Amino acid sequence: MAKLIKEPFWWESAGRPHPTPKIELPDEVDVVVVGAGLTGLTASLFLAKAKKTVLVLDKTTPCMGASSRNGGMIGGGHRVSVDLLLQKYGKDLASRLLQEMHIDSTVFAKELMTAEGIDCDFQETGRFQAFWKKSDYELYARKLEQLKGLIPVQAELLNSADQKNEVASNSYHGGISYHLHGGINPAKWVYGIKNSALKHKVTIQGDTPVEKLHFDAGVHFVKTPRGTVKTKEVLMATNGYTPTHFGELSKRIFPIPSFIIVTDSLGENRVGDLFPGLKMIVETRERHCYFRPSPDRKRIIFGGRAAMFKPPDRFFEAQLQMLLGGIFPEIKDVGITHAWWGKTGFTFEMLPHVGKLNNVWHAMGYCGNGNGMAPWLGYKVANRILGTPEGETAFAEIDMPTKWYYGGLPWFLPFADIGFRFRDIYSNIQNKP
Repeated sequence: MAKLIKEPFWWESAGRPHPTPKIELPDEVDVVVVGAGLTGLTASLFLAKAKKTVLVLDKTTPCMGASSRNGGMIGGGHRVSVDLLLQKYGKDLASRLLQEMHIDSTVFAKELMTAEGIDCDFQETGRFQAFWKKSDYELYARKLEQLKGLIPVQAELLNSADQKNEVASNSYHGGISYHLHGGINPAKWVYGIKNSALKHKVTIQGDTPVEKLHFDAGVHFVKTPRGTVKTKEVLMATNGYTPTHFGELSKRIFPIPSFIIVTDSLGENRVGDLFPGLKMIVETRERHCYFRPSPDRKRIIFGGRAAMFKPPDRFFEAQLQMLLGGIFPEIKDVGITHAWWGKTGFTFEMLPHVGKLNNVWHAMGYCGNGNGMAPWLGYKVANRILGTPEGETAFAEIDMPTKWYYGGLPWFLPFADIGFRFRDIYSNIQNKP
């Protein structure tokens, strides 16, 4: 039996993230971007196109984080109910938030791929949201009707019989097919944006953690182990990897790990039988499993909430294999070749945010939907820094609150994990015929 690879499957075809050549840090630049992932690299690209000098710093190798190790799905979505959005923000702002999440961000990502010539194995497959409980059908039918009343989302409701044309499993009770979605190799996606930024003279330096930010008389001093850089603007683009020593920002974002496995090759015919529509699949249950065919359509890439904190590898690998076998019992004994994890960034509002806090810009909080939203808000925050009209976004008009009990260390996640496990048990009971 081949040894299990503990690195993202995507790196096999895209290559492992590698550092840019180390150079002496400049004394002064227009903008320092902290975080070399989708957000930071997209922002740096558009800042450089506007003739700004940009330095991107990352505490590890650029592109090593969630941007190259996620599930490879791209397309809109929202975690907050439409009712809550309407209640809190009103119809106009709620509609604009939904428009950016469901449509604008995905359209922008596709246009960026074309404009920059990025080949990231993009396939416009669509996405299917599978109903875990029978009662979900009527509930989500109302939600979809409500959503369509606010934005021109391309989606349709499918019953249990039609659902089998999307995912051949007896675990589900219908679902919603979203058309403006697809699959990518996320490593090729973020590498492509990085390469475009380099072509536009962005300086990218890995293994250079930011130890301290000091602001005085309208100027930032960014302290690193390799020296201090003077700059007019700082952008924090660290999402789920935001260090605890960044003050108020650290109190407004918390990491939740996401775990992924990849099966042995099953062959195109078998994968086609399990995924007749060849779509990206997500669920409505608390576990929030998400899975898809690999780009060559010979394997299954399967992710989910194995835990709310990082457990031993063998634990999350076994959990995901069990969940996969529950959905597709006919392949419950299939071997896995890859297993890895990464940190997603969540806000307490369950919405992304763009803004400025204590004179430092930020764009983060994608809540597991970063392949489209991170470049979109990277573009938006770059334009806000430039002061151009293109920086207008609904995500700059909402709150990014903290909680009194959170100081930057997510001590509460193991306790939340226990609660979710009880909810999983109850959800499974409801799913029984």
